[in-house]
Amino acid sequence: MIELRAGTRGDIPALARLVRRCDESQRAWAGPDIRMPDPEAEELEWDLRFARSGSWIRVAVDGEALVGAIAFAQATVSRHDRTPVAGLGHVSAVFVDPGHWRRGIARQMLGAAEDAMRAAGHDRAQLWTLEGSPAEQLYTALGWHRDGRRDLFPPMGLTTVAYVKPLR
Repeated sequence: MIELRAGTRGDIPALARLVRRCDESQRAWAGPDIRMPDPEAEELEWDLRFARSGSWIRVAVDGEALVGAIAFAQATVSRHDRTPVAGLGHVSAVFVDPGHWRRGIARQMLGAAEDAMRAAGHDRAQLWTLEGSPAEQLYTALGWHRDGRRDLFPPMGLTTVAYVKPLR
């Protein structure tokens, strides 16, 4: 049975390994030659998520195994302009171990995050995902929609697209 619990800094090594497995799974649709992000950079990214004021991080565990993770915080204008955007929650991470796909884990994690964003006073949410990834179908099925923004994810050299969802 999958349980959600608050993530801790002690989870960072397992979180970095989870993200690596997810990144490697992208080769199935994006091609075998895509670049893989640096694992040490991924640990730093999680450390920054935990340090961010108002961050909300949950991990999905199956017994002792960490099989999923989700994080959100107050959205800001941009990576460089940390001015908060009123009412907007930013989902900065949604990862499910490829061996646990299609078990409803991402749906469970997103539902919990959406409830927590509402409770925190957000009336809408955003997330970014790799364009063309299988995750796009899930987000669409859960009521998220593309808003037209695109960006480059430099570590992999792939395009990302923004999704938004009203929470009220």
